[in-house]
Amino acid sequence: MPQIRRSQFLTTYGPGAILEGINGPRIILSTELSDVFSDIDNPTRFEITDQRLSQGLLGGAGILRLPSNAELGKPETKALYKTKRFPAWSLCPIHNILYRKTQDDDRICPRCPRAKNKWEAWRIASRQAIRFVRACPAGHLDDVDWIGIITHTQENCSPSFLLWHGSGALKNITVECPDCKGKINLGVAYSQPWPCSGRFPEKEPEGGGAFRPGCQYESRIIQRGAANLRIPEIVSALVIPRCDTSLHRLLQISDIYAIVLMHETRPFGSKQEFIRTLESLVNRQKLEPEILRQIESYSEEEIFSAIGDILGLAISKTPYEFRRDEFHALLQAAERGHPPAPPKRPGEVPNFEVQLSQVRRNVVWNRLHFRVTPVSRLRVVMVQRGYRRIPAGQSAGAQTVDTVFELSSTPGRRWYIGAELSGEGIFIDLDLKTKPYNMPALNDDDGCVAQLWWQAWQNPDEYLGNSLLAGDSHQLHPTFVWWHTLAHRLINALSVDSGYSSAAIRERIFLDVDERTGQANGGILLYTAQPGGDGTLGGLIALVPEFERVLERALRTLDICSNDPLCGEERFGRDRYNGAACYACSLVSETSCEHRNMSLDRKLLLEGLQ
Repeated sequence: MPQIRRSQFLTTYGPGAILEGINGPRIILSTELSDVFSDIDNPTRFEITDQRLSQGLLGGAGILRLPSNAELGKPETKALYKTKRFPAWSLCPIHNILYRKTQDDDRICPRCPRAKNKWEAWRIASRQAIRFVRACPAGHLDDVDWIGIITHTQENCSPSFLLWHGSGALKNITVECPDCKGKINLGVAYSQPWPCSGRFPEKEPEGGGAFRPGCQYESRIIQRGAANLRIPEIVSALVIPRCDTSLHRLLQISDIYAIVLMHETRPFGSKQEFIRTLESLVNRQKLEPEILRQIESYSEEEIFSAIGDILGLAISKTPYEFRRDEFHALLQAAERGHPPAPPKRPGEVPNFEVQLSQVRRNVVWNRLHFRVTPVSRLRVVMVQRGYRRIPAGQSAGAQTVDTVFELSSTPGRRWYIGAELSGEGIFIDLDLKTKPYNMPALNDDDGCVAQLWWQAWQNPDEYLGNSLLAGDSHQLHPTFVWWHTLAHRLINALSVDSGYSSAAIRERIFLDVDERTGQANGGILLYTAQPGGDGTLGGLIALVPEFERVLERALRTLDICSNDPLCGEERFGRDRYNGAACYACSLVSETSCEHRNMSLDRKLLLEGLQ
């Protein structure tokens, strides 16, 4: 039985992903078919509250974390999340026969002896699953139509199995029909488009059969383990003031939040009236008694003040505005610190903490003066909103398949699977409020590297089209590219002394653009976080007093790369995502980069520092 961490479910797998195991590949079903919440009367026990994210980027849908076996009182060996066998075709390595097991008996390959029993037969067939599937940019996935791709020499030829000749490179493999002797070269089949069946195997209940309504797009054959077979679409939110306390989190639980909204025009007269209303939720088993006890422990002033904060929360609807709100909150924290006063309750820790005395305001490199702010506590909510399938040559127009789901126990309520992470980080900016000319030199002059990016930002349709950057033109702004490339260099430099690998350090790039002039202020948050309330151990923020050394390590070899001159001669342009950037100098692991290692250019970073 394959096992994955709950964070892996978001960052790597999720509904529609193919999970490899010792008994062959399995496809992860949609959450509503997985039965993971089937025995839970009140799924809000596992709700993650963040109204900025829910109302802003998720269209009002709630967020649930996956429960653990221990939380449900089940043994660790008990599977919680359903999967099903996929693909259905198998390749016998003994007889080189491509076959499809459909009967619930002890037969395997047509020429192999029978198995001990039908379960052993299914196990062997699953282990021999073929490594090729087909996918289209609309997100559909299906078995390769092995019989259909062969040009048969007889009409209505429908063999029960096929012959597999050759090995090694695709061009050396031929698939042959045993009845009519028609055949096709696998290299040829791999390189050309095929009709799409319109199938979503993850949305088909086990035993329900395949549903193939057809599709207007063409599909391509692709290996089932390819990274571009399923690319998750992840959105995340940094918990920022003013709704960053434990009480705010409790009041944002969906059922409580609904009551707060109902009484927006007619506020509660007292704490007792509010508690009595919540008791009705407990009586209807819509709310855990422990949550009510926690809310009841706060004073009337604290409760009503938190309700006012929640009702007055500005909800941004676009990713750019969403990040800009976080940027302004970090800038304010760098100027004033946060929280303004220590927590009143014993044992309570803030979800967002910046100690003003630890902020360094004058870390110099060349002519630029960086402000380095240690964020000793932070909380991040991460959600997998969907995924895209991008077969070879079909990146343009790849559509996002939404992973939203509904549960019978909460009719009319939509949910996404998410995770809650706690940790620490370092916020870096140029403090333009006190030093307005402390900016990177990103001029739109002839011959400048920045000019290429300025042209792309000013004419996004010519550069984006239906690419992976579509809808995010600010990712082409030279200031964004400058900060993004700096973040990647710093991630590798921080990993040397922080105790964290570069794959464990994540980035968050901020940009605030004046749309009239094009001038922009930017910054980066480099952080590490993990599930659980304790967070991490301070290895990142401990490097703030020595940040000059970190900058030196990150930037001293900026002008050279082990892949030069090939890397250094690369220039950004149409149909390109990067300038001079490769894994030797600028690219980092996919767990660290929120932007899929796109919009990077070390030549631009170097130009801005000069």
